[in-house]
Order: sequence, then structure tokens, then C-alpha cells
Amino acid sequence: MAAQDKTAVAVVTEEFVPLAEIMARNMERPGLRLCVLPYPLDTRPEPEVRQIALDFWEQLLESLGVPH
Repeated sequence: MAAQDKTAVAVVTEEFVPLAEIMARNMERPGLRLCVLPYPLDTRPEPEVRQIALDFWEQLLESLGVPH
């Protein structure tokens, strides 16, 4: 992505941060930005997951460099 002058952000849950960092290094993208969501998501009630999405939306936009 960096070679194409594109901004990239990986969205992961807390549990997968170490794996995302290893994968980014292995793909020669050590500075890959992460948006880290709480873990787990799959066992939470839908309204709670929707609220998490709303809570992290601005952080994701900021990580992408989108003004708001």
C-alpha cells in the first residue's frame, strides 16, 4: 500500500494485535496503522457491537487521515 501512496489501516481486536504486528513486519509494512477494537466481538449482543462501531468510527477516520 505504501508503495502505491495509499493509506491503510488494519482493524483488529485486542487479541490479534501481536499477530497483526508480526504480519505487518513480515510484509515489510512495520508502520501499519492499527485500529484496535475490544475483544471478543462475536459473543457480544448486537446492540453492544453497534455501539463499539460508533465509538471507534472517529478513531478509524483519523487513522486514515480523513478530516471530520
